Amino acid sequence: MKLNVLLALREKLANRYNQMLNDYSSFFKNKQGAFVGCFKTHVPLDGYTVDSTKVANNRIITTVNEKMDWWLKNALEYINTALTIEAANGEGAPTVELEFEGKTYGPFPATVLLRLRGILESDKLHTMMQAVPVREETLVWVPVRDDDDYVRRGNIFQTERQEGETRTTETHDEILKDPNLDPQHLPSNYRAQVTQVRKTIKTGDYTSQFFSGQWTHQQRANLLRRRSALIDAINVALQKVNDREVKQLRVDDLLHHLIYGE
Repeated sequence: MKLNVLLALREKLANRYNQMLNDYSSFFKNKQGAFVGCFKTHVPLDGYTVDSTKVANNRIITTVNEKMDWWLKNALEYINTALTIEAANGEGAPTVELEFEGKTYGPFPATVLLRLRGILESDKLHTMMQAVPVREETLVWVPVRDDDDYVRRGNIFQTERQEGETRTTETHDEILKDPNLDPQHLPSNYRAQVTQVRKTIKTGDYTSQFFSGQWTHQQRANLLRRRSALIDAINVALQKVNDREVKQLRVDDLLHHLIYGE
């Protein structure tokens, strides 16, 4: 593909990429429920009705990994195009390998490294990464095994199924007996003392289980750490590739012509 075609394509892809970052940040922040699911049941005893607050079958709509897979697929179209343009502009210039977490990438000219650093330093990208949904740490999560669809999709976790009883408190009035009076010979003006008796009664059995397609707090922290570490690695590579003598470029005559026309 010719460079002028890539240049025309880059602006379109850049707009789509930036809008995607905004959309992802908004979705991560405002659609947390899309990443969690629950399955609850309630079986009432005879004479009692189902407790609707104990019944649910909410499915996970998406997972963080599914969203990230889609993001990579679309983001790389823009990023690869932008870096290809910079590689063409830097063709023939010195290159350097980029070392990051024990792996080597490249070699790249300085133009590519500068563009990549700019993409990584974007506030929109940082905001999206900070908004990645994370699981509730007070619960114990294990890889999903109780739902075939979730197992197939992968990267979904579940809590152990909890079982319990639903109960209610019933009250009734009870007349207090006076030990000083004979129940068979009560005074005509006697007024018995009445009290309310409360009793806790079982009304049914319930189960509850939760599912999550979110990341852990540690996974999100590692993502943010890797972003910072990659920026640092790019800076190290730039120091290496730029550690050379250059010939001073001057455009005195050109600007003189611009101002005076001579």
